[in-house]
Amino acid sequence: MKTEQEYAADPWYKQPWLLLALVPLVATVIAGTTFLVVSIQSSDGIVKEDHYRKSKGYFKDSTKQQLAFDKKIAANIAIDNITGDLSIKLSGDLTPLPKLLSIDFVSPTHQKYDINVILKQVADQAFYLGSLPSPLAGKRYLMVTPQAQNWRLSDTILPPYDSFNLELKAEQPK
Repeated sequence: MKTEQEYAADPWYKQPWLLLALVPLVATVIAGTTFLVVSIQSSDGIVKEDHYRKSKGYFKDSTKQQLAFDKKIAANIAIDNITGDLSIKLSGDLTPLPKLLSIDFVSPTHQKYDINVILKQVADQAFYLGSLPSPLAGKRYLMVTPQAQNWRLSDTILPPYDSFNLELKAEQPK
């Protein structure tokens, strides 16, 4: 074992206190690099609403909700989570009737849990049928839009979804 005088004679890079000073610095660099790699490789997901950035603020474009409110569009949605059956009956000023409807079940936690279903019109009526690819679970944001995407109905839905009926009406945008 070296004495204190022998340590003092060694160059600075052979001093034992150097290890004590460098370990936290090296650990910080490793942790910082790890967090940087994870943040670059993982995605935050996309925002499904119509938001846009202007200067230093974010604004919501509510023209689709306003059009649905002006036309008094409403939807009666029936979901059978066990069989996956999904049906929508529309009402309001819908001329011409859309041939297809898109319904998005957006997860508030992560984009990979989002479900999009395309519903087809039945016999030239305001009735649409589709099928869920997987059962719904957890809180969801529901968005109904036609193929032209000129109006939108939206709401928040909560479980249980076993046999779920919802009357969705267009509301005045805020």
